[in-house]
Amino acid sequence: MQDSKTRVTRIQSSRISTEQLDKLMNLVGELVINRSRVKELTGESKSKDLELALSDFQKLTRELQEEVLEIRMIPLDHITNIFPRMIRDLARAQNKKINFIIKGKEIKLDRAIMEEIGDPLVHLLRNAVDHGIEIPEERGELGKEESGTIMITASKQQNYVLIKIEDNGRGISTEEIRKAALEKGLISRGEAEQLSEREAIQLIFAPGLSTASAVTDLSGRGIGMDVVKNRIERLGGSVKVESNPGSGSKFELRLPITIALYQAMLVKVGVERYAIPFTSIIKSISVRKEEVRHIRGEEVIVIDEKALPLLRLRKLFQLPAVQKEESLIIVIVEKAGRYIGLVVDSLLGKQEVIIKNFKSRLLEKTRGFAGATIMGDGSVILILDVNSII
Repeated sequence: MQDSKTRVTRIQSSRISTEQLDKLMNLVGELVINRSRVKELTGESKSKDLELALSDFQKLTRELQEEVLEIRMIPLDHITNIFPRMIRDLARAQNKKINFIIKGKEIKLDRAIMEEIGDPLVHLLRNAVDHGIEIPEERGELGKEESGTIMITASKQQNYVLIKIEDNGRGISTEEIRKAALEKGLISRGEAEQLSEREAIQLIFAPGLSTASAVTDLSGRGIGMDVVKNRIERLGGSVKVESNPGSGSKFELRLPITIALYQAMLVKVGVERYAIPFTSIIKSISVRKEEVRHIRGEEVIVIDEKALPLLRLRKLFQLPAVQKEESLIIVIVEKAGRYIGLVVDSLLGKQEVIIKNFKSRLLEKTRGFAGATIMGDGSVILILDVNSII
């Protein structure tokens, strides 16, 4: 007789392929689009019972959407757990002393994003060890502690995740960057002299900046930086770099929480509607026409004593200009520390949009757009790619 105390162990979890997760997310996306369509039709019918049923339907689809998104999320620790040993081995090989700190490893990101950011983070950390942190003797001569510090900090903002990689090493020499860029023919001598510090430091993202000699002479940040930038921007994020020579460097990766769903600002330009991802938006303002100035033939406005260049989306999309305009509605966006004001006709409000990537070979190379989304009325709205516009 079988022991009555014998129990079958319950299965607490099961494996699911990323392919199935993607398909499930696509189905939920289609459900959300259809929910919006039903909502619009319900408003036309003016049926109280239908409105009540729709309210329950919206609640259920919202919960389903949140659950599917949560299933796709994994903590940053999934990739950062290998970094302490990597840093330790690199430091030992180069006779350096390094304190490595990770903060916010419990922050979660979409699985698809996590798979893409591993290599960029490795690039940034290796460069921080190889070319950022000095050897103990050099640090001692500079009045620094013998042990350098490299820190990764992840934090969840309202609509995105911010990952900072900081070190207190030698920093980035803009003079050496200019020199390396000149030697590679990336810029002319005249351009090198006119570059501001911020513009010069952005050259580290230029493909092919670093040569064998630049790896030794330059602070070495050019290696793989174009890969880092392209990978992050392809995800709808951005990379920002700051450096103080002698004090260290800081890289900021701004990433969407998920690539399946965007928080976006809907804007109107002419008769068309467009979506601008919130990860790129700083704020929106309205200014009088008289506040617009012209510098070297370009339109700018002055905010906090700084000139903000303007880009009229009507001009970008080759639409007729507004004949009588009293004021300008401007959406201020940012890319890698550079700000620009996008001039639109009107703001239509915040909207969750399901991303539909361009499948056509003809469309996937279209500059200025990250994809499209379908609204409740069945209309297609293009999503602006701020990274390629600026």
